[in-house]
Amino acid sequence: MLAQARRTLESMRRGGPADEGEPVEGVGEAAEGRVKVTAVSGGRLTNVEINPRAMRLSPEELGGHLTAAANAALKDLRGKLADAAGDTVDAGALARRVDEIQTEGLRQLNEFNTAINEVLGKIRGG
Repeated sequence: MLAQARRTLESMRRGGPADEGEPVEGVGEAAEGRVKVTAVSGGRLTNVEINPRAMRLSPEELGGHLTAAANAALKDLRGKLADAAGDTVDAGALARRVDEIQTEGLRQLNEFNTAINEVLGKIRGG
């Protein structure tokens, strides 16, 4: 259970999905909708659509619109991820607390194991 919590926290730090479900998508457009870019959690671009009318633009203009659409998609994605996360969680503090809990649990388990071994030793005639 703690291992799964750690994987979830690490995923949160990377900005990826906490589970293996559908990735969150962000969409951005530029050039009056003639350039459209889709980004998914993790910051990857998954789709770029260029309307044939946009191909009439100069390479510099088209590049600028592609950049604007990609940035808009990433901004939309960040907003959706923030909405999905709800209240802001300090993932670093949470990870440290999980580590503390695991360390304490292991310490208690070790003490329990020692006590059982002592009882078994007494039962065996020690």
